[in-house]
Amino acid sequence: MPARPSRRLIRTSAAASMAALTLVATAGAASANSFERRVYQGKVWYNDGEDRFCVRADEVNIRDRAVIQVTLRPDNTSRGPTISFGDIDTAGAECRSLATAYEDTHYTAIVKSTISFDRDGTSTYETTRIGFYS
Repeated sequence: MPARPSRRLIRTSAAASMAALTLVATAGAASANSFERRVYQGKVWYNDGEDRFCVRADEVNIRDRAVIQVTLRPDNTSRGPTISFGDIDTAGAECRSLATAYEDTHYTAIVKSTISFDRDGTSTYETTRIGFYS
């Protein structure tokens, strides 16, 4: 006579399966849009779980200063704020919150990083565009 699984075992297995699926679904959504990207003279990153976009400029191989300027623009301006900020090669990173943006709003980060810094206003920049979802 073949052994049949008990109702209790079936219920426990079903509950465990549902809990695992729920955990995977929510954990994946919380960090699915996070990224880190190297740019000239530093890096930028977005932590989707914290709704924070950060920039860090590092002085390497330029005449004077590493400067990175970032503008975050939602594709649809009614879905979130436009934010501009930057970092100069000082300790730490500069971060801004996108917590007031609607979830899964598509943003474009326009990142300008110095190739050559000149105090007379003639600095040259490399521009990088990064699309992401908040």
